[in-house]
Amino acid sequence: MATASAVTAWGKPTIKSGASSESGALGTTLEDVGKIKENTTSLELVKGNVNELFGEGHELVDKMELEGTWTLKFTVIKASLDKIAKFFGLSVSTDKLAIQTTIVSEPRSYTVDPLHVGAIGAELPYCYTSITPKFATAEGWTIEFEVTTMEPESESVAPATLYVKKAADQASSQSTGK
Repeated sequence: MATASAVTAWGKPTIKSGASSESGALGTTLEDVGKIKENTTSLELVKGNVNELFGEGHELVDKMELEGTWTLKFTVIKASLDKIAKFFGLSVSTDKLAIQTTIVSEPRSYTVDPLHVGAIGAELPYCYTSITPKFATAEGWTIEFEVTTMEPESESVAPATLYVKKAADQASSQSTGK
């Protein structure tokens, strides 16, 4: 049953990520991505390509819009070598990290869980992830994420699912220290 009105989802969301399941369903082991820089989180539907057919005189004869994708962007702050390595699937040896690739090759799942009960959250089960480690003197090492939904392997899995946060979700988040 849908709710008549939603609580504003502003504030401090918790973003979790982990490997997608083989079918493209939401992964079963998702971990908190870490401390997120203020005002960097956004989730939006990017419209798909539009095909238009025009006749002489620029008369629109037919139009078709393809399905879009969801894009999640956020920045993790206070990034350690271990955290940077984890997202790239690399390992740290003797306090050094050799970055041989900047591509996250495996599909990942993400959840964006709102702070407030009654607010809308999102599950993104099968995503391409682009991450960029950056250093700036004003904030140290950060990791910028740009996550794009892909079509899951299984047709029974939606590329994105929105949900209303329940009180039980709030209690669960607090008891696990998230």
